[in-house]
Amino acid sequence: MKQYKWGIIGPGKIANKFAQALVLAGNASLEAVASRDAGKARDFAAKFGVPRSYDSYAELANDPAIDVVYIATPHGYHAEHALLCLNKGKAVLCEKPMALYQRQVQSMVDASRQHRAFLMEAMWARFVPIMQKIMELIQEGQIGTVRYVRADFGFAGPYSPDNRLFNLRLGGGSLLDIGIYPLFLCLQLMGEPDQIQASGKLADTGADESCQAILQYRDGRAGMIYSTFACQTSISAEIAGSEGLIEIPGPWHKNSSFTLRRKGQDPVTVRVDPIENGFEFQIREVAKCLDLGLIESPLMSHAFSLMMSGVMDRIRARIGVKYPGE
Repeated sequence: MKQYKWGIIGPGKIANKFAQALVLAGNASLEAVASRDAGKARDFAAKFGVPRSYDSYAELANDPAIDVVYIATPHGYHAEHALLCLNKGKAVLCEKPMALYQRQVQSMVDASRQHRAFLMEAMWARFVPIMQKIMELIQEGQIGTVRYVRADFGFAGPYSPDNRLFNLRLGGGSLLDIGIYPLFLCLQLMGEPDQIQASGKLADTGADESCQAILQYRDGRAGMIYSTFACQTSISAEIAGSEGLIEIPGPWHKNSSFTLRRKGQDPVTVRVDPIENGFEFQIREVAKCLDLGLIESPLMSHAFSLMMSGVMDRIRARIGVKYPGE
């Protein structure tokens, strides 16, 4: 496979983890990093041995040596920075959520298609071994038809109006930041819901400190998700089907084992390879798609990101969260 040359826009905490994963991926090298703070870019470059650092995102987007760019800036800037790269024909892996709302995601997808430039949302949990195994078992019919999915994600995050988690301009709010994981699981297994019930507690900034939603389907299927910055939750999940049940202990999105319960049989503990970082699997997916000349991943498609952003729009409308520009 080709060795792809990566650039990173936004050298923050998550970019550090991503840079470490690039080494594990096996077919990638980190060639450039950009930050509006030149010192941060230089420090990141020195830490990871990156050849070039820029104090302008446009400079990185114009770097002819870069094949693909990872967007790791706060949520509120994802669309702007992804479009900067897509319009230059650069492939983009954009950190989740793809953008603040569906209209922004649509503009990114339109640019990807116009310029024939690859675009994928960095929902890394889609590609880790435990999710691959669960999808395999479900597709084999091991638990029958999926009828119910429940998942949560919560941690105690101290409130501050300047904290990224609570700043609407930066895309703050529990749903977009961590609730997207439980939502992804429900949508991956059951598709877009017909009806949504939702409630939440808003911080003084207008961002959701907590959010809970019930996804309802005309045929009786249902999903339940919960996200919060108010307390630590179990971060567990369960997937119930007509013939069995999958129970995933916390943290469900990166565990290395789960329990499979089937009608009339003893429970079975299913184990998969533990992950060292987790991001390396999505990096390999990007390389695989680029090798095939694709502009989207069949496993995390444009259509799925559009659907997920649209469902989040519907949930936010019910709990009263509105982002600048909507």
